[in-house]
Amino acid sequence: MRALKKVAVLICTTAMAGSLAACGGSNSSSGGSKDGKPSGEISFQTWNLKNDKYTPYFKNLISTYEKSHPGTTIKWIDQPSDNYEQKLSADAAANSLPDIIDAGPSLMYGLAKAGALMNISKEAPKAENNYYKNAWDAVTFKGKDIEEGAYGFPWYVNDGPTYYNTELMQKCGLDPNKLPVTWDDYFSQADTMVNSGCGAYMSTMMGSSVDDYASAGIPIMNKDHTKYVFNSPDAVKHLQRFVDLYNKKGIPPEALSAQWSQQGEFFQKGSIVAMGGSAYSAADFKQNSPDLYKHLAVGTKISDQGKSASLAFEMLAVNAQTKNKTLALDFVQYVTNAKNQLEFAKKSNTFPSSKGGLDDPYYANIDTSDVQGKALKITLNSVKNGYSSRPAEFTDANGNRYLQQQAALALQGKQTAKESLDKAVKYANEKLQ
Repeated sequence: MRALKKVAVLICTTAMAGSLAACGGSNSSSGGSKDGKPSGEISFQTWNLKNDKYTPYFKNLISTYEKSHPGTTIKWIDQPSDNYEQKLSADAAANSLPDIIDAGPSLMYGLAKAGALMNISKEAPKAENNYYKNAWDAVTFKGKDIEEGAYGFPWYVNDGPTYYNTELMQKCGLDPNKLPVTWDDYFSQADTMVNSGCGAYMSTMMGSSVDDYASAGIPIMNKDHTKYVFNSPDAVKHLQRFVDLYNKKGIPPEALSAQWSQQGEFFQKGSIVAMGGSAYSAADFKQNSPDLYKHLAVGTKISDQGKSASLAFEMLAVNAQTKNKTLALDFVQYVTNAKNQLEFAKKSNTFPSSKGGLDDPYYANIDTSDVQGKALKITLNSVKNGYSSRPAEFTDANGNRYLQQQAALALQGKQTAKESLDKAVKYANEKLQ
């Protein structure tokens, strides 16, 4: 199950649309009501979830709902990952968006700003009470040219701990019983590792993600989301710590590539001490790298805030122009209620966003006697207490990829840490306008 889906800006602007209705639309019936329950037909689109693992779940979910709502048809559509962003953009421009849409906040932001998504805070204001606060915050958008509000219902969420190679830690003069918790811990231990001459790298983290700054208590945007501010003096000092560590050969050169995907390979080969992963990565290590698994320790995400800043939320949004608003709102809340979210979370190795889900006995009785249980417990606590620090509007095209590039230039000594962050903030603010 993907922990985090890639994001992009959707091209459905006011100029292109001409009106709100031109960036929405639905072919579903207007429906009605039977026995006091909404009825009719709506379309429900998921993202790359129609397969042997998930199809039975969705078929049963929909069948159960249809049986309890006479005269109702839920048309399930599933789109593959390839070109999903472009597909949504094209559908929005052609007035053919499905009634209910699955995506992450960054992808949804473009649609919401174009007026294509329903503002749930206005249409179903009481719904907020059914979801955890950090989840509701993740689907709430505000800023320039967008009405503040929640533009969808929180669905599943994921995060993960940090894994450590204890054998390599000992070789590099580090104590496996004292895993780093704060950034001071992290950089102090990285210096010890470098000075030991063991020839390993600490990790691939390099100050190229907003998570790296937010977890150090550094604001990413101002409170009203009209300006990026992650080039503060504290942010510059933080990036400089990564620059210094890179110069000491504590970060692998391969990490400078934004497309680099060899982290797992490096970790399994014993080239890096620490690696971020999901709650279920330990099971993969146990199966594919049993020798490494014997020397595996698991700790929290590095943070000065005592909580993770890297939660990845998925959401279900409602087409602002749906012809059956009552049915769409009812069904989407059915899909994301506590019972159904928990069932899906169990199948997908994720966590529910609905209140009460994280307190279910399924999570309350985690066996922490092994690495897998410890990883799951740490991630559960992260999901309960953490948040998503990446603003929804900070997409790859609107600044995320550019920040990666600028951080890499700083590590290479081609510009200063301040120049890198100044450029990244300037670029992001220009895109924000």
